[in-house]
Amino acid sequence: MPAGDMTRTEQVDDDFIPADARPVCMKCLQPCHPLQYYCDKCDSNDVINPLASYMPIERIRLNCGIFLTMWQRVFHDRDTSAATRLSYLYMLTMFVPIILVVGLPLFLIFRMPRLVRKTTIIALCIAAIVLLIFFYFGRLFTGLPTYPIAR
Repeated sequence: MPAGDMTRTEQVDDDFIPADARPVCMKCLQPCHPLQYYCDKCDSNDVINPLASYMPIERIRLNCGIFLTMWQRVFHDRDTSAATRLSYLYMLTMFVPIILVVGLPLFLIFRMPRLVRKTTIIALCIAAIVLLIFFYFGRLFTGLPTYPIAR
């Protein structure tokens, strides 16, 4: 149990927060609307509303924003050291291809008209099933065991 008297509660004094207080962007220090998730005056990927990190759609910019920041620091920021640029380039080459392989096709598929989108999704599913079957039978015919080696 924590030390102290738990039966009494202290009242929080909210008089020090003015009624017209607004949140501030951490990058440009401009006041923003309290219901906004990100600053509309700059390209900051820092959330203004703390609930944005828990919402699935708004969280995308928060999660992928680090890659945009690294890209800007590698190619546009002159104050970045060579070691930092190399580490950022390494991180970009390791993780961005995954985003491009999964994210870019999904983005393009959902920008297509409805009939073409359905046809493309069906064709991709058939191609995935064919590849799975090919790899499964290819593994059987190459002499590799189909069960795990370590038991």
